[in-house]
Amino acid sequence: MKKISFALTILFVISISIASDEAEQTNKKPKIELEKGNYAPGEELKYRLHWGPFNAGRATITVADQLEKINNTPTYAIAVVGRTVGLAEMTIKIRDSWRTNIDTSTFLPLKASRDINEGKYLLKEDVIFNESQNAVKVTRKHPDRDFEYYDFKVPENVQDMVGGFYQLRRVNFNKLNIGDTVVVKAFFDKENFNFRVRYKGKVVVETDAGNFNAIKIVPLMPKNKLFDGEESVVAYISDDKNKIPLKAEVKMFVGKVKLELTDFKGLRNPINKIKD
Repeated sequence: MKKISFALTILFVISISIASDEAEQTNKKPKIELEKGNYAPGEELKYRLHWGPFNAGRATITVADQLEKINNTPTYAIAVVGRTVGLAEMTIKIRDSWRTNIDTSTFLPLKASRDINEGKYLLKEDVIFNESQNAVKVTRKHPDRDFEYYDFKVPENVQDMVGGFYQLRRVNFNKLNIGDTVVVKAFFDKENFNFRVRYKGKVVVETDAGNFNAIKIVPLMPKNKLFDGEESVVAYISDDKNKIPLKAEVKMFVGKVKLELTDFKGLRNPINKIKD
């Protein structure tokens, strides 16, 4: 992945563990058990991004109240919306939205789109997935250019960025050993890559929304100019059937960034929250 933007940190800290296929170095791949029923229409998650002592951004992840049909196939319509706030606006003003429709039976994306507004960088993109042909069609539009069209071959069971995150929520971490790595195949920004997350065990984590029993995971980062080392991101998801992101701590060359859950509603399953 050639570009990892600050906006991705705001929108989706867990899902930015981007690496090329040849970077996968796991000698023994664990058997991954995937669950069903981890999310449902009406779910809403809200987050705050801290950059050092400052509030730097906010993000909301929602599953639409109603299923949407794509070519007569029912899908979960998922939206991730993020923006900078406060002093971060002086560095770069971000207003980004990512949307994905996930097939309710296969849990694979049928359509993905993003509307990127990051300072002077503007982009609208639509991606149509054709699972039967292992292919995607990409349409892109920059303000100062004509529409661009691309066709790419992709591996079987490929995910987009949002779909990769929701696939991670389906992993049964109780079947893994500490140190095992989960790999999800994904397509983003005209590239195929491996989305890798290492399981680090179970802990209790404090957030703005309360204290939770949590699963600790580490997205494995490639060498880049933004993040400080392969294990520069430490993330926590709820230790229950939902597996919602609770908190992430990021070591960046520009300082430490922390993403925390502030509110949630519409969860499909009971949350493993510690009572006050």
